[in-house]
Amino acid sequence: MNNPRVRVITDSVADIPPRLTRQLGIKVVPIHLTLGKASYLVDGAAESHDWFYRELMQSSVTPKTAAPAPQEFLKLYRELVSEGAENIIGLFASSNVSSLCDHALLAARELPEARVSVIDTGQISMGIGWLVLMAAEAAERGASLDEIETLVKAARGRTQVFGLLDTPEYLRRSGRVSWATTQLVNLLQIKPMIVFAEGEARLIGRVRTHQRALQRMVDLVQTITPLERLAVLHAHTDSRTVMRLQEALLPYAPEVPPPIIEVGPIFGAHVGPGAVGVALVRKSATSAGSQGVQNG
Repeated sequence: MNNPRVRVITDSVADIPPRLTRQLGIKVVPIHLTLGKASYLVDGAAESHDWFYRELMQSSVTPKTAAPAPQEFLKLYRELVSEGAENIIGLFASSNVSSLCDHALLAARELPEARVSVIDTGQISMGIGWLVLMAAEAAERGASLDEIETLVKAARGRTQVFGLLDTPEYLRRSGRVSWATTQLVNLLQIKPMIVFAEGEARLIGRVRTHQRALQRMVDLVQTITPLERLAVLHAHTDSRTVMRLQEALLPYAPEVPPPIIEVGPIFGAHVGPGAVGVALVRKSATSAGSQGVQNG
């Protein structure tokens, strides 16, 4: 971390591997998770989420998640100020599914010691994560807060998360996606494919087999190339399925092989075990040159 005056903060929905948050000095706001009678603070520091998926599969109770109070954001802001931060940029989960941005803004108004910029990423999971990493890397290069804001806002519209759910039940139960209750209730034998982009989750396909869905996902990625960032996501999914997807994406990955990231309890509570997907950032038209970028 070479630029302690500009610091980046995010939430544990982002699913950023802990080694990267430590390496880049990213502060992570924990999310409250209630599973049955047990309550947890999910701070994104866990290397493994096996415990959560075991509990989730054994419980018939719907997990509940809640954003931290503004005071919790303010505490972390002040920690960053005590470490030398003069500017703080907060990148949080889509306001369509969480009150994180609202609480972060309320806390920012109580912090005269530093300038705080709060950005709604319009994303979930590594859709947030990629934007956070881009911001932290820019800060490390010495970019100003204004420059980082511009970078993130430009990349936000090029960021998408595609996912295949093993069952629609967890998304329906979560109640966080307005159309899920009506459209997924009749899909119990179908695996829904969903895209999350620009703050909105949309149903983009219905398939019966993993193999067909994985090919559909690869085809979608191909239409969006060239890419700036790409990760394979999964929610405690069979490793053979995950590896097949990773291998199929090799021709389109800016980093070979693309990293495999198990999503944490907050996103996992809504998509359920067995989900698999990708998080990507399309290259901008200027950096892609004349390669005919399409927005899928």
